[in-house]
Amino acid sequence: MALPGREAVIAQVASLSVECADCGRNRWWRPDQLKRFGVNGNTPLAALSGRIVCSACRADGLPGTAVSIQAAFIDERQRVRSEARMLSDREAPLAGSRRA
Repeated sequence: MALPGREAVIAQVASLSVECADCGRNRWWRPDQLKRFGVNGNTPLAALSGRIVCSACRADGLPGTAVSIQAAFIDERQRVRSEARMLSDREAPLAGSRRA
């Protein structure tokens, strides 16, 4: 489990769902199957998007880089924290906005 304020890493993941936006291919991978992409247990999840590509698209001559990656965490609480952190990173607060 990641410490507060630290990024989730591959060692905390049970499996990964990788879906190609171009061809629709979907695969489930275990972390040990990602060694061919240069991934180890200390690799942050955020670093996967630049490393994993769709082999079916690559075989057809397409870039194969439009992949969506979703992690299934070993600990459910860690998954919830990671999703909340990801959403909070996406949302930029509006200047001068107030909450009711």
